[in-house]
Amino acid sequence: MAVRLKFRVLVLGVIATAFLGCIGDDAEEDEVKSPLPFQTVGEYLAVEQGEEYRPVFIRGANLGVAVPGTRAGELAATYDDYRRWFEQMSDAGLNTVRIYTLHYPRFYRALRDHNEAHPDDPLYVMHGIWLREENPTRDLLTLTDEFDASIEEVVDCAHGDCSIDHRFGQAYGEYEVDISKWIMGWIIGREVHPDEVKTTNELHSELQGFDGEIFSVDDGEAVEAWFAERLELLVDHERQRHGAQRPVSVSTWPSLDPIEHPIENPAYSSEDIASFDMSQIDAVDAPGGVFATYHAYPYYPDYIVEDPDYRQFFDEQGPNSYMGYLTRLESYYDIPLFIGEFGVPSSWGNAHWGYTDMNHGGHDEKEQGEVSARLLRTIYETGCAGGAVFAWIDEWWKPTWITDPFDFPVERRPLWHNIVAPEQNFGFVGYDLGPPEYKQAPGLEMQAPIGAIEMAADAAFFHLRLHGTELPETSMVIGFDTYGDDRGESILPGGIQPDRRSEFALVIDGADSAELYVTTAYDLLGISLGTSEEEQLYHSIATDGEPWHLVRWQNGQSRESPDGETSFAPTYHDIGVLRIRSSEDPSSSHDAVVVGEDRIDIHLPWSLLHVVDPSQRHVMHGDRNQPGRQSTTTDGIAVSVAVDDTPVATTQRFDWPQWDEAPPTTERIKDSMQPFADAVDQMPYWLD
Repeated sequence: MAVRLKFRVLVLGVIATAFLGCIGDDAEEDEVKSPLPFQTVGEYLAVEQGEEYRPVFIRGANLGVAVPGTRAGELAATYDDYRRWFEQMSDAGLNTVRIYTLHYPRFYRALRDHNEAHPDDPLYVMHGIWLREENPTRDLLTLTDEFDASIEEVVDCAHGDCSIDHRFGQAYGEYEVDISKWIMGWIIGREVHPDEVKTTNELHSELQGFDGEIFSVDDGEAVEAWFAERLELLVDHERQRHGAQRPVSVSTWPSLDPIEHPIENPAYSSEDIASFDMSQIDAVDAPGGVFATYHAYPYYPDYIVEDPDYRQFFDEQGPNSYMGYLTRLESYYDIPLFIGEFGVPSSWGNAHWGYTDMNHGGHDEKEQGEVSARLLRTIYETGCAGGAVFAWIDEWWKPTWITDPFDFPVERRPLWHNIVAPEQNFGFVGYDLGPPEYKQAPGLEMQAPIGAIEMAADAAFFHLRLHGTELPETSMVIGFDTYGDDRGESILPGGIQPDRRSEFALVIDGADSAELYVTTAYDLLGISLGTSEEEQLYHSIATDGEPWHLVRWQNGQSRESPDGETSFAPTYHDIGVLRIRSSEDPSSSHDAVVVGEDRIDIHLPWSLLHVVDPSQRHVMHGDRNQPGRQSTTTDGIAVSVAVDDTPVATTQRFDWPQWDEAPPTTERIKDSMQPFADAVDQMPYWLD
């Protein structure tokens, strides 16, 4: 028989003191507050209209606010930033903004001001309450007191009834603006790791149920009972103190879904070792209802991509395994299913392959919008309650597993933009650095057809401009010496031997192809998965005639299904195959080589040259016998140019100033916005 144990809600004196400003009489209201402004109706969330509730299809965006030079916890967006973004969201046809945690009071003022200016077309809010990620014990119950205090604090702040003294790493201030009438639902928590769920359930195996007055769990596990009591606290607190309630949910992801995945092998990953089932939490006295929230992408985990049953689903664009997965997930739940995150990034690099090119990166901006639009249509067609695209702005601080080994130190990431890193390029709003400030290459020795060489560096690219005649018709090899005159390969691809060694070689075939190669010793293939070969040293050495390798990423390992009947080969992204175009053709956000009548412009993201931190001129210089990753400071980058197998130009090193603050940027709506907005316009707003 399941043991029912109601967790005691303990708010320690020190926590109560920290949030003392949230205790007091309710603030006066300018208008009568609805006790139930939203509730769940069938498969959807619904808005109170008179005496009825009208189901709405959620067309939302996730809003992180780490503008360049800042990290997530700084919440540095200004009031004007919020107002501008809210207008842009409305212009794109969105009706909901999702936030993960408490913001500074300016967010709530801006949201109120925007909605009062648009009374017939407000932005609703899916408001998150964050669960701390730092959890050394992996036992969620150790976070109970802190999480409970945050729940009450966020509810009070959103109702405009809280005062929080200065603190580091979290929002604070005087919360006097009540936006509760626009909060469609509360979403507590985060993407809890499977080993946290497994550990918590094992440590507290006796906790198989929760018998609350608002929610109950009849026969679940400890994590489900624990989250049920957190929801009980939330609803009870809002009901008792503010006289209102609304739908509630817990943030989760496919790694914890309650579905069986026959092809997933625990020997290779933790994606199917534990589950959290929102349907175990029953609403006893919660008229707002409960809904499931999933962060669901088309490329991860692998079973979404590779399950043969999911691959049988089609939409108007062809096979769609994401549709197969969402169909299965939606059919499991008898409560609304909200896709709290979906989308693809516009990064040059791809961290995971999806089915039919719905990948974790490798899309240009236009493609990003088109794929995200397809995902939104899939969310609608599978009967989900709606979705919030990830994300509204690019955030430079973010880590990505596949680039972390050559993108460090982490504390300086916000100072530059890693164009190849997927997690930094999810936004529909980006930040431009302006045109390159070219300078003549130092110490240049050259002959025809090269007439001049210019170089530039900014917070995203190393730029190289070659001037000359008849360049589009030529085959060309450019060597890049990124550090150390006594290091690098002396012979470029094609047997060309210039006067300078090189770590990288760019091979250009007229206006048709451009491929970037790296020396054997300096090749980082497999570094993220620990599959590199012994000859890959992660630092440059002097070689003469060693093979060149196309710059590639390994983004998946070989594995077998649990029954051993199906094998999956390792996967790779040939990121060194660069996009090349004529200057007369339309541009894209992935143009690496642009060929004109008398010049060639080359733009290489820093990570493709193993520059781990351009703000300090640090390049990869690893020692595989030492723990961690190592770097060294370069004196600059020099190039050698060969045309039609003949060396014609060599430069000395070009260096660039270091910086300790993010450079000025110009905010720009990316090319992804329009195709996504077009899809939003095709979605119904009301579902009755």
